[in-house]
Amino acid sequence: MVEDDRVASADQPGSGPTKGEILKSNVDTTHAEADARSSKPRTASGSIVPLVLAGVLLFVLGAGAALLWSTTQTRAQVRPTPTVAAASAATSSGGTLPAINGISCDALESTIVHIHVHLAIFVNGDEQQIPFGVGIGQPWQVSDSDEGPFVTDGACFYWLHTHTEDGILHIESPVRRRFSLGDFFAIWQMQLSENQVGPAQGQVIAYVNGQRSSTAPQDITLLPHERIQLDVGVDVPPYPFDFPDGD
Repeated sequence: MVEDDRVASADQPGSGPTKGEILKSNVDTTHAEADARSSKPRTASGSIVPLVLAGVLLFVLGAGAALLWSTTQTRAQVRPTPTVAAASAATSSGGTLPAINGISCDALESTIVHIHVHLAIFVNGDEQQIPFGVGIGQPWQVSDSDEGPFVTDGACFYWLHTHTEDGILHIESPVRRRFSLGDFFAIWQMQLSENQVGPAQGQVIAYVNGQRSSTAPQDITLLPHERIQLDVGVDVPPYPFDFPDGD
């Protein structure tokens, strides 16, 4: 069972624009307990039908990994829904997820290096929702928290992952090394460059701690309490995000 850092290290989201879109987790390979928390419309007879989202752009990366941007729901309504699109990661013959950029998916989290970073992504002025469970192998154990669904346990944990859908990236590593935003996107199986963020293409404007950054987005180093914002299409001024006292 993973150490529950909701009290000691889970960060509270700040006030910002409404999140209207979602991207799938890269390791959403099976039905998890999170499915029960997914919002699904019902027919007149009460049967559950798959969630249908307008304006869906399906983006395939790697070995059949599918990623979804949705434009029809607010943050309070959106939950990752495996029936809509799943982003899978290939497994080795031993049944474990492969190492990515030298980062393995381990049975337990390590806190030799334990830092939190906040990431916000805007496309054409709309904030994208970063899903919970990125970098955590299924099956999941999911509980409720002040931040919404919280993945407390999983089959394995990459050293970079998300427990919640509030934009907090957790770096929990057994080794001391440099981690970059490109490492997180590689684990997420999302494209990241000066001209692309996931399926969104165009000039990428990056802010770090409220200041315009000239560093290529994929090369931004992840540091404690860093606030990173990526804008595509429209330059959105960075909004404040406060980490909890003592974190």
